[in-house]
Amino acid sequence: MQTFSHPKFNHEIYGMSNTYTKIFLHIIFAVKGRESLLPPTIRNRVHAYIAETLRRLGHHPIKVGGVQNHVHILVDYSPSQSIPEMVRDTKASTTKFINSQRFIPFLFAWQRGYACFSHSPSQIPDVKSYVEHQNEHHNNMSLRDEIVKLYTRYGIEYNEEYIFEDHTN
Repeated sequence: MQTFSHPKFNHEIYGMSNTYTKIFLHIIFAVKGRESLLPPTIRNRVHAYIAETLRRLGHHPIKVGGVQNHVHILVDYSPSQSIPEMVRDTKASTTKFINSQRFIPFLFAWQRGYACFSHSPSQIPDVKSYVEHQNEHHNNMSLRDEIVKLYTRYGIEYNEEYIFEDHTN
């Protein structure tokens, strides 16, 4: 640790020459109206674009996955950008990409809001596997049930009115 003297103060200021962080986040957000607008034919391209967007923003995506109505992102997060800004910028960039590619015959949009959970390094292999196997996972569980389960696991209080729901419910 380095020390610095400041002429206005009668004490030394301690500073670190570098800042080191390792913050793993699992982020989930859904298609507006939870519509099934991410079919398998475009999903890999959209997931790859989300990963590239995160890299451009200074983060390190570990895995992007999901199903037709929502995405999961496991990312090694850089605190140089706030979490809400990272999600906003990722959604905005991906929306422009999907619409410019004309993957669907009308304007695509993500829903407002997102879920975000932090994880320790020891949990990363399990979370990565969870994100990779979303297709199998959602054969038996709706988006709403998944979110409620995660909120309960992490002790997050939520309002039923604003919970993610499947469009068919």
